[in-house]
Amino acid sequence: MSISSDKHWRALIVDDEELARHVIRELLQSHPEIAIAAECANGMEAVKAVAEHRPSLIFLDVQMPKLTGFDVLELIGTDVPVIFVTAYDEYAMRAFDVHAVDYLLKPIGRERFDAAVERAKNRLGEKTPAPTELAAAARPPQQFLERLVVKDGTKVTLIPVGKLDYAEAQDDYVALATQGKKHLKQQPLRAWKPASTPSTLFEFIALTS
Repeated sequence: MSISSDKHWRALIVDDEELARHVIRELLQSHPEIAIAAECANGMEAVKAVAEHRPSLIFLDVQMPKLTGFDVLELIGTDVPVIFVTAYDEYAMRAFDVHAVDYLLKPIGRERFDAAVERAKNRLGEKTPAPTELAAAARPPQQFLERLVVKDGTKVTLIPVGKLDYAEAQDDYVALATQGKKHLKQQPLRAWKPASTPSTLFEFIALTS
């Protein structure tokens, strides 16, 4: 999405802590070119807000109830620049490896915040990393995926890997069967890797391709 010089950017603030959202609001006051489109207290709200407000920039927490920040990125499937804002430093290097705009640690300093915003402006219009790459990068090495996130319209379903009965390839989708129901996830089989799923599940999926 390109923003002309006479228009405001539309920012989305996503954090489960109200104080953290307040801090970002305060810091954004020195950036009149950025208008806050919406604030979200969890990942579910964020997915809906992205579709409704079409933000040009997202300030996104990593650790949140139900959906993590990386889950949100997997679901929204857009090229919107994202600045991570989190109290956890363990995902920082992995986020930079997949070209996240910036990674701010709480408490946020004004100088670092302003630098991140400038970096986001430069990123606007450039290609951002695929959400699936970001989601994989959020997990430490050798840590298997514990759940699968599936979006169907505005409905989001979380499937624990331990409760997955089987999976099968369907063109650019993967059909996931669990508890008597099937869910279609828009993700080609090539995106499934042993590093992101238990080996037994990966082997089964590979056999169905």
